Amino acid sequence: MHSIRRAITLVLISSLILVIFSAAIHGYRAALTMSSQFMDQELSTLLYSVSLSNGHPAQVQGSGDFVYQVWRDGKLLTHSSKDILTPLTTRKSGFSDENFAGKRWRVYTQSLADETVVMVAQPLQSRLNLTDSLTVSVIMPFLYAVPILALIVFMTVSQGLKPLKMLSQKLSQRKGKDLSAITLSRIPTEMQPVMNTLNTVFSRLNEAFEREQQFASNAAHELRTPLSVMKINLHNLATEQPANADKLAAIQQDTDRMIHAVNQILLLSRTSPELFHLQLGMVDAYAVAQNVITDLYSKIDKQQQEISLEGSSALLKSTEFTLYTMLQNLIANASAYAPKQAAIQVTVSKVKSQIVLLVEDSGPGIAAHERPQVLKRFYRDQQDSQYKSTGSGLGLAIVGQIVALHQGSIALGESALGGLKVQVTLPVEGADS
Repeated sequence: MHSIRRAITLVLISSLILVIFSAAIHGYRAALTMSSQFMDQELSTLLYSVSLSNGHPAQVQGSGDFVYQVWRDGKLLTHSSKDILTPLTTRKSGFSDENFAGKRWRVYTQSLADETVVMVAQPLQSRLNLTDSLTVSVIMPFLYAVPILALIVFMTVSQGLKPLKMLSQKLSQRKGKDLSAITLSRIPTEMQPVMNTLNTVFSRLNEAFEREQQFASNAAHELRTPLSVMKINLHNLATEQPANADKLAAIQQDTDRMIHAVNQILLLSRTSPELFHLQLGMVDAYAVAQNVITDLYSKIDKQQQEISLEGSSALLKSTEFTLYTMLQNLIANASAYAPKQAAIQVTVSKVKSQIVLLVEDSGPGIAAHERPQVLKRFYRDQQDSQYKSTGSGLGLAIVGQIVALHQGSIALGESALGGLKVQVTLPVEGADS
């Protein structure tokens, strides 16, 4: 992941090192020029000292790193080294760079009035050593300062980006329903447009969520009453007109399906994250399963089906309404799509830090290629037409939404009973984020 702090810090530190390196090169060149001038001046002084010594080396001061020769009429009058008996240079006056005695030398020559030629020389390596010493002595404090400057840069950048970090922490700590405006104690000028945009987006989202929730809830409530009246009227009409009973029965079945769809839409609105996180508590999934089976037992018994519940107490962080709605949809679906005298088995178990809910039946099941589709809203599998279910295609979609609220998982497979197996896995403490 790209880090602004890392990028800015690296750029600043790299620039700092580049500037220091460039300054070191410039300083080295300047020091080399200055040392050359200084050494040339020293050579001039040494030559003057040699010319005044009248050929007596003992009187020459400061000749430790130098060599000199005094020539007159082509003869060597005096010299500082017995190993160098040839002229140091062929030049009669001025400065030159020469090679002798296995070294590179800086030579200064001057002709005197009495045909005397004085030559003095100094190794160029001495000049380079002096330049290196000067450069190191100047640059080393900067090099020692680089870690300190890097730390200062890092702390400055971190402090400058602190409002962004605070904003990130506030956003990550928010619950799903919290769409209130964000406030920070100190907002830099550059961040003010970002804060204004975020708060505007939160405000619009909050209004949109409220409109959606109110619409779904109001629409479901408003539709339930006229649909119930329609069902009663159809029943009375079928009693008064027995000849049209078959046609009215089909209309009544469509009315039942519409009533079921309205109820499911109402359940969808009630299982929204905004309401869910406000009602969290520890709920026993096994006890909820018992209540669901008790409420649905009359319908299951009417189909001459058998249902069993296995497991033990299993507490998890949830709401009784959402768990009840989820299990009711799963068990009602199993009963609706299974034939008469079918078997339905519900299992509630705890595996480590997870609650596993299994609903299995001995019905026809769902083809493998259709299983991913049935979790989508309003999708109805091909068995619907065979069993004339009043389903609206929202049952498993509601189950999937509830599972997502718990940060759990749902898997559809083949049951050992021969039909469909629905396995829901919910973390015990996973619904509080």
